[in-house]
Amino acid sequence: MSIDLEASLPRAIPLAAVLIAARSTLADLVGVEVAPELDVAVDRRYERGRRVAAGRHLHGAELMSTTIGDPIARDTDGSPAAIHYEIDIAGYHDGVRLMVIDHAPETGGEVEAVFSPYRTCVSVVVATALALAAAELGGGTFIDEQIRMLRPGGTVPRDVVMTTRLPPEQGDFVTGCERYLRQFPHLGDWPRDVSMPVRTSNIPPPS
Repeated sequence: MSIDLEASLPRAIPLAAVLIAARSTLADLVGVEVAPELDVAVDRRYERGRRVAAGRHLHGAELMSTTIGDPIARDTDGSPAAIHYEIDIAGYHDGVRLMVIDHAPETGGEVEAVFSPYRTCVSVVVATALALAAAELGGGTFIDEQIRMLRPGGTVPRDVVMTTRLPPEQGDFVTGCERYLRQFPHLGDWPRDVSMPVRTSNIPPPS
């Protein structure tokens, strides 16, 4: 089952700004004062589900100059072009894969950010915050057609935040992520795993 959360991006936005806004959105959603840092990794490689290249994290000027939403050079066969990143959650073993897809000319040049979380509560909520933040900054819409937390689904980022955010409550970040998803009874206590216990080289990237 695919569990992507998406944001349409009518305009290009700095990836660093998405991370900052996502942390604020994340804190708002789960009712905590401070959300963990989010780090962007590139150049990771996997073979048969096993990580064979650790890649590197973007920092400083390189991160500040990285944007998403710009047109991407198309593949030679004309298929939608894509750029891949991975987002690590500092202090945790959960993660989110980001694929930026340029569907032009099918969608008139609009670019889409697709956030694919590991199947844990922490990863899914972080992916939700990232997609909401990207949609808000990029002047686009929030798309949740696969998990379908809200039924009918909301597409205006600020409205989704206001509708689903939890009131502040004593508890840590992980507990807040679990509480956030458990407010949607139709998910049937999915995902069962709250957070990844370990990160090892054989953890595959999210599908």
